Amino acid sequence: MLDLKNIPRDKWISDDARRRGDRRSRGTMAVEAAVCLPIIVTMMLGMWEVGRIAQMSRTLKDAAREGARVAAGGMNNGTTVTVASVQTAVQNFLTAAGVPSAAVSGATISVNNLSSNTWTDPGSAQPLDHYSVSVTIPAGTAFNSLKLYGSTVCGVTQLQESIDWLSCNDLKVTVSTQLPY
Repeated sequence: MLDLKNIPRDKWISDDARRRGDRRSRGTMAVEAAVCLPIIVTMMLGMWEVGRIAQMSRTLKDAAREGARVAAGGMNNGTTVTVASVQTAVQNFLTAAGVPSAAVSGATISVNNLSSNTWTDPGSAQPLDHYSVSVTIPAGTAFNSLKLYGSTVCGVTQLQESIDWLSCNDLKVTVSTQLPY
């Protein structure tokens, strides 16, 4: 009778059987990697693309905020702020943020008066007049230049951000030269 107590445990299985088991587990690991790796890589790339869309959306929001900040003052370097100067400020911000030039030139930038006062240029606004600045990168060449590959999966065809702001123009006061008495 064979006494197994005196034989080390690793000797119970022959060397050939041990090698076959290693090969089987290596094959199993290769199959598992072949099945799981494409799924994991696809998920990682998808998260990356959604992150890029969120980053570009945030950049547009910051550009709209910069345009609203310029418009709020009413005067910039001694000149009255116009819609064109707000558009230039937004385009300069987008360029400095690294947005492709096709997207910057194709962007639609608008300043909308939301107050009861009638004005077309922010420099003519009354104090605390409500307005919004909108920045849109429309579908087509401008949007395609962003190279947001995940946008087709998400269904995004354009990016648009808007910000509401209040005018900080100085109050226009008229002083009478006539003395009251």
